[in-house]
Amino acid sequence: MFIKYRKQLTLAISAAVLLTACGGSGKETDVGKNNHIITPPTPPISETTVLKPDTQPDPVLPSRQEVDWERAIEAAQFLSRASFGVTAKDIEFILDKGKEAWLEQQLSAPLTSQVELLDSRVEAYGYLAVPPSMYYDSATNGEWARMVAKQDVWWETVVWGPDQLRQRVVLALSQILVVSHQGGGMYARERGFANYSDILASQAFGSFEQLLLEVSLNPIMGIYLSAINNPKADPQRGIFPDENYAREILQLFSIGLEELNLDGSIKLDASGNSIATYDQNRVNEFARIFTGWSFSTNIEFAEGGEFAYWRTPISNVEPMKAFAEYHDSGAKTLLQGEFIPAGQTPMQDMRSAIRNIMSHPNVAPFISKKLIQHLITSNPSPAYVARVASVFNDNGAGMKGDMKAVIKAIYLDEELALDAHKEQEYFGKRKESPLVIAGIWRSFKARGTPVKGPNGVTIDTIQYLLNEPTEETFLYAPTVFNFYQTDYSPPGVFTQNNLYAPEFQVFGGAAAINQANLLANLIYRRHYADKQLYLNTGQASGANIFWNNPPVKALLNLDAELALADTPGALVDRINLLLTQGQISEQHSKLIAEHIKLLNDPLERVYEAIYLIAISPEYAVQR
Repeated sequence: MFIKYRKQLTLAISAAVLLTACGGSGKETDVGKNNHIITPPTPPISETTVLKPDTQPDPVLPSRQEVDWERAIEAAQFLSRASFGVTAKDIEFILDKGKEAWLEQQLSAPLTSQVELLDSRVEAYGYLAVPPSMYYDSATNGEWARMVAKQDVWWETVVWGPDQLRQRVVLALSQILVVSHQGGGMYARERGFANYSDILASQAFGSFEQLLLEVSLNPIMGIYLSAINNPKADPQRGIFPDENYAREILQLFSIGLEELNLDGSIKLDASGNSIATYDQNRVNEFARIFTGWSFSTNIEFAEGGEFAYWRTPISNVEPMKAFAEYHDSGAKTLLQGEFIPAGQTPMQDMRSAIRNIMSHPNVAPFISKKLIQHLITSNPSPAYVARVASVFNDNGAGMKGDMKAVIKAIYLDEELALDAHKEQEYFGKRKESPLVIAGIWRSFKARGTPVKGPNGVTIDTIQYLLNEPTEETFLYAPTVFNFYQTDYSPPGVFTQNNLYAPEFQVFGGAAAINQANLLANLIYRRHYADKQLYLNTGQASGANIFWNNPPVKALLNLDAELALADTPGALVDRINLLLTQGQISEQHSKLIAEHIKLLNDPLERVYEAIYLIAISPEYAVQR
């Protein structure tokens, strides 16, 4: 279904280039370099809609005294940045074939479609994949079940999915080009959000220009930032274009507020002041660009009156449709004084605007630095940013915004070499909630727990909704500014040293306690063969699809760890490598080993060792 949809999306965008939006037959013609047709790279799509946990035995990993220990640390550090959690098999792969081989394998891995997984899951529970309406028909729609199922299949993707690097980049992009379930009018649009995730995934290694185009045409973004049903100005009726999307595509999605040097530093004028990238006049002009777009299924612009947002569910997925008579087709002046002629169709204006944004010198350093901060380290050196931004500007073949080239540049940069940052106390970033949780589940080969649908069908899945105030749920940011700002600096040492620690904007003492308690809940009594697995949970197995049941989370496969329970030092070394990439010192490793040796039950030794390392500062910070 997703393969079919991606073809439909490409055809829909291409058709919009050729036809006027209201059904007319007037052909568009390219006007100058800013209206060339963007050919989207098509990623391979996974042929399966069912993901399965790894049940194969793990390889033996090096211990601290072995010759490959340092190489294993470097491999584990690389994997901690490029995936949702380090696995023993991936460490072995890199030790055998190298980081570049792993990276190339990931860059060509099939995309795991959230739409495909969600459709398959809700159908398995007895609901229609695409119901006839969004509201009021719960027997058909199952709004709550869809919401839970969407979270379930996302967790399955990041824990069991083969395209780890792509999904890690999707998480980063979702915090730059933000849409959120918490926005107004977003209830019961789970399939639309799954599709938005797939758009990010399809261009994670594709074209940033194409990504901006698809995001700008996306109905979920249209609703979130009020770009949908946005008519041209009619001053006599007090109607003026909505500026919301026009402002955010500039400020947050592409160039930022101040002119930048290639290394991400702020440009200064002769008086030592920063230089604004745009003014209110430019916002007004871009707002005119984004007029005249509505839901794909509409016959009339903004039809439905007060129910205009309650369109058929398919319209949450299909690109928005343009209505030329509601679009401002007048001449416009965009960034850097570029003139857009009058008489263009809505799609031509859209392409002109995106090409204008892409031509701005800020795009490369602005986006490159944000990607590095979300993926690698909160405080990249100016030289690191400049090297990646140079690749963003030109992939070596004259293309700007080649995401595959940019991602390779980020992960293979010299600054990530083990010796290059070992002594840099500021290198790294705090792991966000999804990475903390998925890291445990991937390292210890999580298995699903049974979840029963209303039709009696039971499916083993990873069912967990992040519901603590300090936790971050995918596509649930509180505002378009994400959960936190990438230039946030906590008071004290960070501020005094001009350092950023963005994720600490939503993490404090209470959150640390909550996280420690959460980790205990994820680790203890979770081995799949633990005889006390469901002790005191009040359940014999799993949960009902309609409720989030905290005691019933993923099961862990601790067979490899249990095999080392009688050699505590080797056990601690293995867990240290998987969870903290060897950051736990030899002295502290010995203390943990001595502590767990006091426990008689081998499984208790394993639980205790994992928990002590999981609540350490070394696990909390990605290095």
